[in-house]
Amino acid sequence: MNKRIKNLAVSSFLLTSLFALAGCRFFGGDDEPDIGDRTELKIGFWPTSSDKRDVAMYNVWKEKFEKDNPQYVITGDPYTYSKDTIGTKYATKTLPMVYQTWFTEPETLLKSGYIRDITDILNEFGWTDKIDDGMRQTLTFDNKIYGIPRDGYGLGLLINMKTLGDNGLLPEKTIEGKKQYVLYNDDGSPAYPTTFEEIYEASQIIVDNSDTKGMFICSANKNGGWQLSNMAWNYGATLENQSAGKWQSNLTDSGMVSALSWIQKMKQEHLIYEGVAIAYDDWPSAIGEKVAMAIVGSDIIHLAKTTGDVNMDDLAFVPMPTGDGNHHYSLYGGTPFVFDKNTTDEQVRGILKFFDYIGRSPTINETNLAAIREGYEVAKNKNQPIVPKIMPWKNEDYLTKAKAMENEYISINMTNYSEFFNAIKTNQHAEVPAAAQKMYGILDDAIQEVLKNPDTANVNSLLTTANSRFQEILNAL
Repeated sequence: MNKRIKNLAVSSFLLTSLFALAGCRFFGGDDEPDIGDRTELKIGFWPTSSDKRDVAMYNVWKEKFEKDNPQYVITGDPYTYSKDTIGTKYATKTLPMVYQTWFTEPETLLKSGYIRDITDILNEFGWTDKIDDGMRQTLTFDNKIYGIPRDGYGLGLLINMKTLGDNGLLPEKTIEGKKQYVLYNDDGSPAYPTTFEEIYEASQIIVDNSDTKGMFICSANKNGGWQLSNMAWNYGATLENQSAGKWQSNLTDSGMVSALSWIQKMKQEHLIYEGVAIAYDDWPSAIGEKVAMAIVGSDIIHLAKTTGDVNMDDLAFVPMPTGDGNHHYSLYGGTPFVFDKNTTDEQVRGILKFFDYIGRSPTINETNLAAIREGYEVAKNKNQPIVPKIMPWKNEDYLTKAKAMENEYISINMTNYSEFFNAIKTNQHAEVPAAAQKMYGILDDAIQEVLKNPDTANVNSLLTTANSRFQEILNAL
């Protein structure tokens, strides 16, 4: 995805507000250290936040790392990945040695010659077989690996339980002497909407009884198309096919028609958040009183509290709704670290060693675990909700330690969130393999036309046009 609120410095609490402390100066930009004959490591995911604790924590890690590894010097070289800047940055040799991107991008970056293979060094470190299988596959081309994962996310349905409950759409129970709305009926069945039709029906009741809209629908910055693709899968759609080595667009699939028609119906009846070009960044401020439900990524639901000031106990995060009753997919993506093509083997080795000092390696040692714990402590001290993460590593020793530490710090009521996290490994669906970002932008245009002219827009015609446009892009691959 064009990564939602995923300007990559904000999305995951373990690389932004989670990594923080006070003090120390910031290295990067015009403040270049004297490296002498040491090997310089330019780190592109260095924080630029106005919260000085973020920068300070990284500088603490920098100092520890350089003390233990005097052959290296760390330089903070902040870079937020952008398709508009990557070419110029590469041509002018101003890319950092390592930076974050989206899981849809490594193949394009490889074809453009911007990133390098790190397979041999990963093997040398013993990390290759520790990478989550799905994430490793996304980063592998011709049996060579072009990065390592930072974390993963899945799309799900975020529900304001208070809004649904106040409108008679959730049962209320007394738990430990306190009345509260609950997600499940007495027989254990979901009381919340599990289908798009149920969301439509619940939205009608909410809008009839209040000033709140039922659903937040994205339509801008490629985020609308990103979410619409998941909705279409859950109506049974297949959006791309491959035949004789050629990709074929399939945006006129009946499942896609049903998904976009559902958005049209919701708009016609004024059941969704108002606007035509609706940005994903707006959902945290909307989920409190403006809308009852939104499709969001699991890695940023904490923003409901930190940005939207919503009580996390009023929220629930559940698997994506189904359209046809049979398909229950969750779009599964994430953020990888990739390495500039000009980065040397020794610089890659140094950067991977530095990952230990920031809690980003699969290694179980005092340094790595201490960094992870420091991050949780900072997040807790900042009153940031701590939510389960989709881990990038699969080795059992790492998962055992990391999950145990995570469970110490989780600050939400998992009764309202566990169904999603229990299901994500079985219902995950990778983003389309060919030109995903281009497809999302084309679908944004179709959604915006439906939102602009809900009574006259012809969904079949819009998707026929979208299909032709996307096929031209696929033909050029």
